[in-house]
Order: sequence, then C-alpha cells, then structure tokens
Amino acid sequence: MVSTTALVWIWLSGTGAAADDECSAAQLKAARVSASVRLKHAGEDFTKAESRFTVRVPKSWDLADGLLLNGDTERYRTAMRCLQRSPDAPYQHREWEGRTRAPKVTVQEKWITVDHTTMTWISDMSERVFGPWRITVGNRLWSLRLVRPPALDHAWWEEITVDLGGRAARSVSSPPTTGNATELTWSRSKAGGDPPETSVLLQPPAAKASAARWSTWGVVHPSLASLLYYAVILAMLLAAVRALKRSPVSVQGDVAEERTVRNLRIVGWLVFAITTLQILDDALLSHFSEQGTALFWTDEQRTAVHFVLALLTGLVLCFVGKPGRTAVAVVFAASAYVITVAIAPEWFALPSNWFLESETWETWTFQEEGGMCAFVGACACVVFIWLVGLTSSLIRWWRSSSALAPGSSRGTLPSAVLGVFAVLALALPAVSVWTAQNLWEHKSWLSQRHPDETAYDFWSAAGLFNEVRWFPSDWLDWINGGTFWWWAPSMALIAVLRARDAASAGSAVVPEAPERRTLQVLFVFGVSSVVGWYAGIPLAVPPLLALWLALTGLLAYGTRRAVLFRELAPGIRLHHLCGEPNRQRLLKSARRHRELHAQLRRLEQGHEEGQRGGLERELDRLNRLPHPSPPPGLPNTWIKLPPSVGPVDLALAWGPRATWWGNGCRGAWFAALLGIPASGVLLWAGQIRGLLWADKFMQRLGFADVLLGVINLQLFWALAGFTLGALWRLLPGRRGPARALGLSLVYAVPLLVHWIGTRLFEQPFGTWGLDVSLTLMVLTLTGVAMDIDTFRQREGHYWPTNAGLLLSVYQWRTASVQAAFLVGQIVALVTIWQQLKGADPMVLITRNPTNGDPVGGDLTGSP
Repeated sequence: MVSTTALVWIWLSGTGAAADDECSAAQLKAARVSASVRLKHAGEDFTKAESRFTVRVPKSWDLADGLLLNGDTERYRTAMRCLQRSPDAPYQHREWEGRTRAPKVTVQEKWITVDHTTMTWISDMSERVFGPWRITVGNRLWSLRLVRPPALDHAWWEEITVDLGGRAARSVSSPPTTGNATELTWSRSKAGGDPPETSVLLQPPAAKASAARWSTWGVVHPSLASLLYYAVILAMLLAAVRALKRSPVSVQGDVAEERTVRNLRIVGWLVFAITTLQILDDALLSHFSEQGTALFWTDEQRTAVHFVLALLTGLVLCFVGKPGRTAVAVVFAASAYVITVAIAPEWFALPSNWFLESETWETWTFQEEGGMCAFVGACACVVFIWLVGLTSSLIRWWRSSSALAPGSSRGTLPSAVLGVFAVLALALPAVSVWTAQNLWEHKSWLSQRHPDETAYDFWSAAGLFNEVRWFPSDWLDWINGGTFWWWAPSMALIAVLRARDAASAGSAVVPEAPERRTLQVLFVFGVSSVVGWYAGIPLAVPPLLALWLALTGLLAYGTRRAVLFRELAPGIRLHHLCGEPNRQRLLKSARRHRELHAQLRRLEQGHEEGQRGGLERELDRLNRLPHPSPPPGLPNTWIKLPPSVGPVDLALAWGPRATWWGNGCRGAWFAALLGIPASGVLLWAGQIRGLLWADKFMQRLGFADVLLGVINLQLFWALAGFTLGALWRLLPGRRGPARALGLSLVYAVPLLVHWIGTRLFEQPFGTWGLDVSLTLMVLTLTGVAMDIDTFRQREGHYWPTNAGLLLSVYQWRTASVQAAFLVGQIVALVTIWQQLKGADPMVLITRNPTNGDPVGGDLTGSP
C-alpha cells in the first residue's frame, strides 16, 4: 500500500509540474545559451570529456532569484533543474557526472549568468550523461549528442562547440557553421527558430577504446593478465626458497632457519591464493552474471558471497597467526555474526537479494529497523578479523626467526591491541557510509527534497545502501592489494635473513648466493614499483623482468668490481682478509692515510715543510696487507692493494657494522628517518594535491588510504635502506653515494620501461619522476650517513660536527663532487615540484570496482 501510494504521488507530481509549467519556459525564450564539449585523448589513461554550459537568463524570469540562493534550498534546485535538466523528473541521479565546483552564478544589469563545468572519464562502456551531453560508448565507435533541457528548447542557442581532441568525426548530424575536421562549431547570429540537432559519431584512438572496453564489468581477461604478474613473482620467491634449502648456514640444521624457510614457502602460496581470489572474484561474478550462470549467487547474493570470501581469508590468517585465546574467542563471535547476516539478511532488516528498490516495503523496513547499522556491524566484524589475522601472522613470522621452541612463535595479541582493532573496525565502515552519503549528494544534487515527503528519503536510502553494499568486496581489494600481498612476503623474507645471520654466529662477511637471491626477491616485493597498465590491459611483467635483470646485472658487476671483491692475490679477494677482527686496524690505517694525504697537500701548497719521501714511504706501507698465504720462510710478506683501492676505501666498503645483516639494519634506520620529509612530499603528490583531497570525502576508503600511505611509505624507505645496507659490500662504488646511485638506477629501470609504454599509448607518467628523484635523494643521504657512521664510533668525538668528519673522510675533492651531486638532485626535485603544482591529477568520482589497479590493488610501488 505504501509503495503504491508513493508511486502514484510521484507520477502525479511529475505530470502536475509539467502541466503547470513549473519552469516558466515561455519566459526563457529570451535566454542565451552556449554549450561546448572537449575530448582529450592524449596524456590520459581514459578519454576525458569536459563540458562547459553557459546560460544567460533575464532577471524577469520567475525563478531567477532562486539561482542566487544557497545550494541546499529547494528553490535553487528547481531553478537549476530547469536550466540543466528535465524538470519532469524530480529525482535525478547522474552516475558519471563529475563536478569540481557548483555552477558559477554572476549577476549583470539585465541578466543572470550560470556557468557550469562538468566532466567525465570514459572508463568503461556505460552510457555517460554529463552537463547537456550524452556519450554512448561502443566497441569501436562512440556517439556524442547534445541533449537540450526541455525548458531551453526555444531559447537562443548562440554557439555550440565540439572539440574532438584531434580526431575527425565519422559522421555529423547537421553541417557545422564554422570549424575544421576536429573542431566543429554551430552558431546562430540571432534568436528564433529551432536549435541545430548536434550529434557526432567518432572513432577514438584505439588505446582509449581498448581501455574502455577492457575495463567493463564481466571482462575476465585483464584479471588473468594481472594474475600473470603474481605468478612470476611467486616463481621468484619459490626459487629463493629452493636456494635457501639447498645451502643452509648451519650444517647440523638450525630450528629457526628451517622454520623461517618453511614459513616463506607457506607465505608465498598463501599470498598467491588470496591475491588470485581478490583479482578474480568481481570479474568472474560479473562475467557469470552477464552470461546468466548461477544468477542467484552471482547477482542476487553477490554481497553475501563477498562477505564469505572476505571472512574466510581473514580466518585463514587468524589460523596461521595463532593470536591467542582471547582473540580467538572474539574472532569466533564476529564470524558467527557475519555468517548469520550473510545467510539470513532479512533477520537484520536487510534486503534478501542485497539490493534495495526505491519504493518497496524492504526499504521502509531497512530505514525503520536499522538495517544500515546491522550491515555496518557485519563489515566491522570482517575488518576486525582481518586486522587480527594480518597482525598476528606478521608477528608470528617475525618471532619464528629467533624462537627456540615452536610454541614460542605464536602471534599472541594483548587485549589493548584488540581494543584498538575494535575501534578501527567500527570506524572504517562508519566513515565509508559517510563518504558514500557525500558521493550520493554529489550525484543527486539537483533532486527534489521537500522535508515533508518520504519519497526522497526512500530513494536516497536505497541508493546509499546499494553503494555501501560493495564494502566487503572493496575491503578485500584494499587490504590485500595495499598491504598483505607485499607486507607478508617482506616480513617472511626478513625473518629468513635474520635467522641465517643468527645461525652464522656473526661470521657472514658478505651475503652468499642464497642471501643475494633472497635480497633480490625482497627488493621486488618491498621496494620496486608495480607499473605496466596500458590501454586497459595490465602488462606488469615486462617492467618486472627488466627490474630483475638490472638487479642481477648490478650484483654480478659488484662481485667483480666492488671494493671488497677485488683480488689481492689469485683466488683471494679482499673480503676474505678484511674481517671484523682486523676492523680496528683498518680504521686506524684509514685515519693515518687521511692525515698523510693532508700533509702532502699542505706540502704541495707550500704551507708546511717536511720530507715528502718519508710521507710517501709510510703511505706505501699503509697500502699493503699481509699476504694471505706467504711463501715458506717469509711469514711477514706483504702484498700491495689493488689499483685505486686504499685504506679509506676498505673501511668505507666494510660499513659501520660487523656483518651484512648489521649494515642492513643500520641502513634501514637511516633511510626511515631521512625518508620522513620525502614521505610528506609523496603523500602530497599522490593523495592531497589539487582535487585529490576533496575526492577523499567521496571515496569509501579514501581517508584510510591516506593513513595506509604514510605507513607504506615509511616501510618502503626502511626496506630500501635495508637492501642498500645488506648489499653494501656487494655494490660497486667507493663511497656511499656511488653505491646508492647503482641501486637507484636499478629502481628506475621498470619505471623507464613504463615511461616508454606511456609514450607509446599516450598515457600520463604521473608522479613517478618525483618518486625516482626522492628515492635517489634518500638513498644517497643514507649512503652518506653510512659512511659517517663507519668512522663516527672511533673518531666522532674528535670532530665538532658530522659534516667535518665527512669532509675529512671524503677529502675535499671527493666531497665537492658529492655536494654537486646532491645539489643537482635538489634542482631536479624543485623542477618536478613546479611541474606537479600546475598539473591537475585525474580524479574518478564514480565507483567501478574493475577500474582499480591493474594488478589487483592500490599499488604505487609497494607503498
């Protein structure tokens, strides 16, 4: 009865408005109208269409004063609805129309001008209505048509402009007045007569047509291409596991080492399984739904299926992590609630098919009995289970690297942590509902909203729930794509390296082949950038393989040209002799070497008198090491260091700590601290600048994305610094900045491949230039900090500042070169910053789960 009455009321109100001419269309004959649309293909991932619609109405129009009112008033909405759309439909919702601001209203002596700019990105094959334009997307041809608001049918349409973005039309409805093949203009010099029918058929660039076609729901092929990337890195991880098992550090078998290697294999398969599920769930469900296969599950019960999938993956992590009895009890209760909601949604005032019609009894029940609260509670339970499972698993994998007994490596969580997780679990879905409400207001801003009517309340409640019901699917995409897929392998790899270092009892001078392979995989998972999305198809494997080859080549070159890998005698390399027991002698020789060189410089400049020959003989003695296998009867035989290698180079190549693991930890600490300002810059560039911050208020997990971005960036710097420190003795170069440069160039290789792809397909390169520059800057400063730390423990108290010590270590000529190198980096950063300040980022207001990251998640690198 309620539904029927409401529908009749809506019909009567619509026909009544038309009959009474609510818009006073006769008074709008004197209005002057101009409309333009501009398509931009180059420099975009998807074709961008921007509309500008300008209407000048006489002040004598009955609704003219409503244009000057607040946007929340009904008279304003009515006036704008008359000028922008059809007034016969009081409830209007434009899915694909984006607005950066409200229409600009200005007042002249006799006129009121309304200037409205809208935009859309053609990111799939859905029909798009924005401003007065409609775009119908086909497989290869698109149709662009002007849809005039009925109230302005007899107004003076002074000018209509269509810019096709450099592409000639396939057909045009009526000959334009002026223009050329790509820019068409219809103009009228005086009022009167019917406006021209403006319709254009165009053929967009093949890359943009492909991007729209492959991003459409139900298309499985892009998801399979994404899966290929994860299959390749899984193969890399399993190859590392195999190398670690073949070459254990402990001959008798170390418990921690064996357990961490086993965990690494489990993590690899677990991440691959969850990522496969995350990538294929929406694509397969959409595909089967379009094919009419199992409609009950793929269409009617789709939200319930997403609930179950998110719940099961979280429970698997809880089983792996063993979070403790209290956590298990809470997880069990939360799981029971989620399962009950998924099986019997009608018990909680939720629609049985997980979709609300605007005028049904289910909508009334949903509003009156708190269906949204029940749904938010189920979402909060899923979030809580995932937080518990993810955290406990990471803790357990880390503890397994040093635990003596299997039971001591549980990921037990204290009650305080569970309380924090409960608060976060409630906050995330609640904020998502709020942002969904903002998005709904953005899309339905011109809808009629009388306070004493229930029709709009029903309609908005249904629309809000139909938007929020995607939370379980989006949560799995976000939490796995943004954290788990690279956090878990990175933690497992670090645990393996830690266990092997402990098993070697501090005797590991340089990473052996298994450790080098493990560090390579860690660089892929934790540091490298995931790029390679072209024309709607994810092709991340070529940049990945280029990265692997570049890193392999760098390490192969380092094993021949790095300072500690230079040959002192046939078959004997420097790292075989420069062990930790000799480190103090190395530091003492390096200091004496610097002092002698300083005296030589003063002698050459005439500032000091002395015997040059004696200084040179002492320098010769410092440039020698004891022979590793002296001839019989000559125990004190010394051998000269290789060319271009001196005592200072040996000390710097050794690094600040005894083992490569210690150097890695030190590098992680320095990079994490030095990366804090860089994180702020990248956060601004990728999350805040321009319209990006305003867009967070309409993204379901937008604010959570900002917080996660901060964490991910700091983890990224720490892992990059750890890799630099762990490979310190393997990297070519005599000083820290040179070592950092090599690793930074490797980091830039996949981005170079991606840049070539973006040029070929006319796509934007984004902020990757800033990312590379900041990575080089942070790693360079980390390398400088490592060099200072190498001598600080022995000589730091002799120097008032670290800068003085650094100048002494590098000596003036080398220090000036490094300073010029840093200045060049700063100039590059400032240039990129200025470019980004003037470039607006792409903002997709509308939601489309299949338009996410090509490899399944919000990945911009690992962070």
